[in-house]
Amino acid sequence: MISVSYILLCGQLLLLLTVILLQCLEGIHSQNSSTAETPAAASGQGATVLPFSQQPPAVVKYEIPADSANYTEPYEYRPPSPVVLCKYLPEEFIYCQDPIDHAGNYSAFLELGHGCVGWGGQTQKEVNYTAVICTALDDIECAGPREFITGNVPCIKYTGHYFITTLLYSFFLGCFGVDRFCLGHTGTAVGKLLTLGGLGIWWFVDLILLITGGLMPSDDSNWCTYY
Repeated sequence: MISVSYILLCGQLLLLLTVILLQCLEGIHSQNSSTAETPAAASGQGATVLPFSQQPPAVVKYEIPADSANYTEPYEYRPPSPVVLCKYLPEEFIYCQDPIDHAGNYSAFLELGHGCVGWGGQTQKEVNYTAVICTALDDIECAGPREFITGNVPCIKYTGHYFITTLLYSFFLGCFGVDRFCLGHTGTAVGKLLTLGGLGIWWFVDLILLITGGLMPSDDSNWCTYY
């Protein structure tokens, strides 16, 4: 019968052989790595490669347009520096103007490059989007022109029309055309008043149009929301 001490001795020998084998494999791998790096170092003609953290930052030069009122000379922008370009500032550090209203003039939109040709829309697919002119606030430090065009602002405006209020007007006073007067449809409102709501038919049709979104303010503005 094999004794326990004999089994332990065999286990120790096996462990020792395994350690020796691993050390040999590690030496062969390190030798191959140093051999592979030698041609790469020779092709670089003795140039040393610094780590990314120690490499000098790339300098990007920007030419400022001649019509810029804030900057008249070229400046150097270093991306790793704490000063960012003005157009990358968060919304709380800039002031943006309202979208330009082209009032349906598509030629003016093509000439300027931004602005709203049409307003309003009930769904996201119906709403147009445009860039606006923004300016960095006075006490905010940033690089580049302080006035720039950016953003993706929806062509939506609010002029004080509320859906619930207009619906109540249409239900109780629609036969007198009060709902259309409030929405700015003066011509049809007068006709509705003179016919007393089309003898009830026009009154009912306007209720359906209001609920389904077919009757909106004449200036193409959206309904104001209650908060």
